[in-house]
Amino acid sequence: MRTLLLLLLSLSVQANADFEIRLGVHNFPPYFVMTDNDNCGGEAVELTRNILQQGNIRLTTVCAPPARLYKMLQNGEVDLTINIKHTQALPANISFIQTPFAQLSLILLSNSSAAAPDKPTIAAIRGFDYHGQREVMAAKGFSFIDLPDSISAVEMFVRDRSTALLTYQAPFDHYLQQHKLSFEKHYQYKVLEHIDAYYVISEQSPHKVYITETLNRYASSEQLSYFAH
Repeated sequence: MRTLLLLLLSLSVQANADFEIRLGVHNFPPYFVMTDNDNCGGEAVELTRNILQQGNIRLTTVCAPPARLYKMLQNGEVDLTINIKHTQALPANISFIQTPFAQLSLILLSNSSAAAPDKPTIAAIRGFDYHGQREVMAAKGFSFIDLPDSISAVEMFVRDRSTALLTYQAPFDHYLQQHKLSFEKHYQYKVLEHIDAYYVISEQSPHKVYITETLNRYASSEQLSYFAH
């Protein structure tokens, strides 16, 4: 009982405090959208802001490639981000919100019209191991072209500068829609698996209790299976 009272008191104090929560964002539309290195938004940013931004508590974004965000999580330079659980580059000092944010479809695309190279290449995001699929594709003889974010990887493939693309469905579809491109007939498409993504909170964050309890309370009150609809 004493522990519960102390927790409620802590949340009450934080809710009436004046502080900033830093959400780590990389270019992964439509959830995260970066217009440049200083401006980022997207559906996940707006939803997270609506949940966590209360009273004098503000939510700001930190725009960076995934590999850099993982280091910032480790050091507490960002308070939270959204990611799948099994990325090997994630630091150890993190926690996850139990309710998943969204379910992602991991897909493999290849260009059947391209001449077969001596060593096939595959565009991917630097720092992502894609739930073990990076190792699988490397064992099949693919050489990885690692790019800073999802859109850079999609562009590499669409411009015929890689044999294949390992990506998630959402940013690929977003890219085609934004550029008014159709799905080319010579693209070979395969869904590899469906993977849940979660809110990831840095254990170094001074606001981890407020963030965790507020997100959990919202998920419970709304009876959510996923934060993103």
